[in-house]
Amino acid sequence: MISVILAGGGRGKRIGKKVPKSFLKINRKYLFLYSLEKFNSLSEVKEIILILPGERITPDLKNKLMKRFSKLKNIVEGGRERQDSVYKGLKYIDKKTDIILVHDVARPFVSKKLIKKVIEGAKKYRACIPVIPSTDTLKIVEDNFVKKTLEREKIFRVQTPQGFLREILLKAYRKAKEKKIKCSDDSQLVENTGIRVYTVEGERENIKITFPIDLKIAEKLKK
Repeated sequence: MISVILAGGGRGKRIGKKVPKSFLKINRKYLFLYSLEKFNSLSEVKEIILILPGERITPDLKNKLMKRFSKLKNIVEGGRERQDSVYKGLKYIDKKTDIILVHDVARPFVSKKLIKKVIEGAKKYRACIPVIPSTDTLKIVEDNFVKKTLEREKIFRVQTPQGFLREILLKAYRKAKEKKIKCSDDSQLVENTGIRVYTVEGERENIKITFPIDLKIAEKLKK
């Protein structure tokens, strides 16, 4: 059984809007709906936990979404940080679940093909993430001076969805909670438990909405 956590509880401060990021619109449709529609349409997926900002989870919205999306099991109020939000979502995952996918709703154009690749990778290797090679030269900078230039051939940008065996992800989050470890993504938490994370090729179109320019790019892509 495959379950999905859609992380959309963030405020999106860097995008500079008063509206929470999940409720920004791309071509007149809420950002979170793109991911919700895509995962709900996949036969492999059996349940979805959607995480949204608490003040936006009204009884009316919850009722409409639960009726419209057959695989939507629950809508959960987000935590202070993304990691807190996903941890809250994990509490609602069915115990029969084999694989958990975690996806940021800030990536509205994830394809079914990529989702299926991550699922297969997680089944075979227990932990799987999509990555794309860096096209930029990357440097470590301290006090405005370059300290080191990294080998670009070994640097990859990480995307979502990320897939893990249920017990592996739960163990990773429990350890992080106990030791107060903060990480930027789920795979880093899993790495901290000693599990090797397999990678599959991501997609350039699987962009993340972070800054105002990203919204404009997304609107162009959608058209």
